[in-house]
Amino acid sequence: MPTFSRRQFLKAGLIGATAATVPATMLNGCVTMEKRKHSISIDNIMSSGARVMWIAAHPDDESLIGSIVAKSSLAYRNPLHFLLLTRGDGGECCLPEGCEPSLADIREVEMKKVAKLYHADLQQESYYNAPLPVESFPKRHVLAGMWTDQKDPIRVIAKAIREFKPNLVLTFAPVNGFTGHPEHELASRFTMAGIRMAADGKTSIGSLQTHRVAYTYFAVNKYWPMVMLGMGDPGPVTEIWDATQPCVNGWQCRELMARFSNAHKTQDRDMGNVRSATKWLFKKIYLQNVNPFTRIYDPFEVV
Repeated sequence: MPTFSRRQFLKAGLIGATAATVPATMLNGCVTMEKRKHSISIDNIMSSGARVMWIAAHPDDESLIGSIVAKSSLAYRNPLHFLLLTRGDGGECCLPEGCEPSLADIREVEMKKVAKLYHADLQQESYYNAPLPVESFPKRHVLAGMWTDQKDPIRVIAKAIREFKPNLVLTFAPVNGFTGHPEHELASRFTMAGIRMAADGKTSIGSLQTHRVAYTYFAVNKYWPMVMLGMGDPGPVTEIWDATQPCVNGWQCRELMARFSNAHKTQDRDMGNVRSATKWLFKKIYLQNVNPFTRIYDPFEVV
């Protein structure tokens, strides 16, 4: 699977938006054939008071799926926890005054503002974040070794799960990771391993009791421009979630997602693309319900 920057991903989508000759039926055509039925919808889960956890690599990753967690925390008033594995120091600085004392410090402050907007608890780790350009990124399995050398990400995630006790965990997919970023894929793989460890009665993590996550979902990239360019996530879609539904105070969920992205000022170029794409691309969120106890993705699998 090729690696693309998020900007390439968003530009591809925005270019697709200008293709007036594309029939409207193609907007969902790439996912219709793959969609599989699932016995319970994510909205049923959230409306029942689920504790929701978003696990990702970077501050601002929530900007691609924020409509779902906004619905859960703001409309249903469910507990929400963000676990981010890096501080985003590999990103860029779009602030005219610069990013002192460091980009990671500034982005951590930005992420705290975003978490507050979503009414979410925030845990932000400091694993290595590969710097741009995309071509210089280490391979996923190399990053896995670098992260593990810092401290075991599986145990970090398992501990967070036992502490927060989520009913529902959301993450990106472990193969393409929505944009092809190896750290997205790696965070997903470590997340699934962390879910298994959190439920393992043979693994002791302080005095924390075991916890089994009931529902795990991948947010998958099945938007037709990216699928056509080979940038989409593999595998079936089990649910298509309507991001245009109302959340709070007359705002659609996707509108809140776009609005909250303004807090990521250091990443303004990417976030500007997110806000533009939200007007047409992110009207739907494609989901894949998975069983992390039977589907195993090795973080150290050689790419």
